[in-house]
Order: sequence, then C-alpha cells, then structure tokens
Amino acid sequence: MNTTTLIEKLCMADGISGREEQVREQIIQVIDGHCDWKVDARGNLICHKKGNKQAKKKVMITAHMDEAGFMLTGIREDGLLSFANVGDIDSRVVLGKAVRIDSKTIGVIGTKPIHLQTKEEQDKPMPLSELLIDIGASSKQSAESAVSLGAQITFAGEGVAEFGDGYLTGKAMETRCVCAMLAQMLCEDWEYDVDVVFTTSALTMTSGAANAVFALKPDAALVLHSVQADDVRGGKSSCCLKKGPVVSLSEQMAYYDLDLYNKCIQTVEENSLVCQKMERNTAKTESRSVQTSCQGVPVLALGMPCRYPYSISAMIAKEDLEHTRKLIFSLLKTIEEK
Repeated sequence: MNTTTLIEKLCMADGISGREEQVREQIIQVIDGHCDWKVDARGNLICHKKGNKQAKKKVMITAHMDEAGFMLTGIREDGLLSFANVGDIDSRVVLGKAVRIDSKTIGVIGTKPIHLQTKEEQDKPMPLSELLIDIGASSKQSAESAVSLGAQITFAGEGVAEFGDGYLTGKAMETRCVCAMLAQMLCEDWEYDVDVVFTTSALTMTSGAANAVFALKPDAALVLHSVQADDVRGGKSSCCLKKGPVVSLSEQMAYYDLDLYNKCIQTVEENSLVCQKMERNTAKTESRSVQTSCQGVPVLALGMPCRYPYSISAMIAKEDLEHTRKLIFSLLKTIEEK
C-alpha cells in the first residue's frame, strides 16, 4: 500500500480522544506480521520491532492516533444539538462545516444568520458554546432516534486530496500522516530494536503515552507530533513545509533533553539530512506525560510541519515525511552508538 493510500485510510477513520478504535484497527492491518504488538488498557497500540542488532538502549517512539473533534452534550426540543470540543479547535474553522456523528449521521455546524447577529457578535468569532449542529431533525424525539448523548463528532472529510507539487490535505492529516509513516516504517528493516507506541488521548492532555512508559521503561523517547506551519502570507516562516521535521529545545509544557537535542543536530549534520530548528515550539505535546512518568525519561519531540491543523483541510508536504523517516532511522543509530 503506497503512502498516500494509507494516509487516506487513516484520515477517513474517525477517532477523537478516547475513541481511536477505527484508527488502531487500520494500523494493525498494516503492521501485523511485521512486528510484535499488543493493545493495552488505555487503547495504546504498543509495538516491538526486532532489529538486525539487539539494542543496549531501549528507545520508545510515540505518535498519537486521536484527532481533534467534538462530543454531543445536549439535544434541544427543536432537534438541534449542542456539543463540546475534544481538543483545541478554533471556532472560526468549524462554522458551516459538515460533521459525522458516530461515523453515521451527517450534520452541519451552524448558528443564527449574520443579519440577525448584533454588531458585537459580527466583530468577533462566535464561541463554540453558541454553535449548534443541525441534523435535519424537527424535534427532540426525532433527533434522539438518530443520535445519543456522548456520541463522537468529527469533520465529515471526503478523503485526502493530493495537489500541487507533492502536497496532501484532509481531515486529521496533522496526526494521521505521522501514524501512517511509522506504520510503514515498522514493515521495514531496522538496525536496532525499537518500541513504537501509537497513543491515545494526547489532545486532551491525558495521553496514554504515560501508561506506555510504565510498561516499557524506556531509556529515551522520541515524540512525533505536528507543528503549525507559519509560512503563509503574514507569518514568520519559523516553520515551513518542505524543509523537514522541526526540532527545538522546549514547548509549552516541557523542556526537552539537551543531550538528545544535540545528538539530533549531530545526526543531521553528519548525514546531510534536513531539519528545521525552532527557538521554542509553541505546541502542547505528550512529551511532558512521557518525561514525568515512571522513573523519568529523557525526551525529544520531532514535529511534522502542517498548515491549517485541526481543521477539515490540514495540509502537509509528502517530502517532509521522507525527511522525518530518514532522521528517525539515523537518530536511533546515533543514540545507540554514541
């Protein structure tokens, strides 16, 4: 299965935090027979890949399966639905968008027409709490026959579009592209043993990665995630598509291990690889969950550049996946041998 096809399969699977079953099953279909794997109580997919050489240092690589979405919290008498976000989503990217409720019922996120809004309402983004989902129900009873409280809600993506000079766009692209890359890597030969964990609930800051650390007790960890690219008009271009994965010294919730950071930069320079160095990553990843678990774990995050993340049209460059793949293989060798 080629990379684009696998990414599309994972993007079209629906999986908000804590509901990643569809994504996990798609990944298992790819890796089964190529590595040892198990599913833990949190829903993490924990994989052990035996390398050509036994590793002296246990390295864990994580990538989260969950996507930002919503949960159904109320059904009104008129049949409209109230909802809450699961993960950080900007209300400006959801208005008028189609959604899937429990992967079967289609709805549209809306609010009162702009000509009925006050000037104050028109001048600022409408908060998620004032938006509703319309599933075409005329009453509460009609809506209850189609949906139920607690249902997961995701953008109703129509697939992955490949366009321009090697770009991909689609729902949940910011996370599923990394999962697809790692799944395919598990089907390849590795020089040293490695543990790869496809984690749950990272976007709600209750990441299953912490549980995986207690199970594996790694000596070091690499956390894969997405970084918002600001290479559009008006941006600072501190993170750009087609310039490789992003490495930095810290993020909002964690400071990374300096030794791992230096080994990463050394690996890039010695192997003529590509990466982007940021002064500080503004993301919130599962790095803190990893580094503060068990006896404590040295951690470094590698970011996949992505435009318009957590929307129905998140956008990546395919060549950044290849740059990241090469860096991971080389960095694990550096960690083991130096």
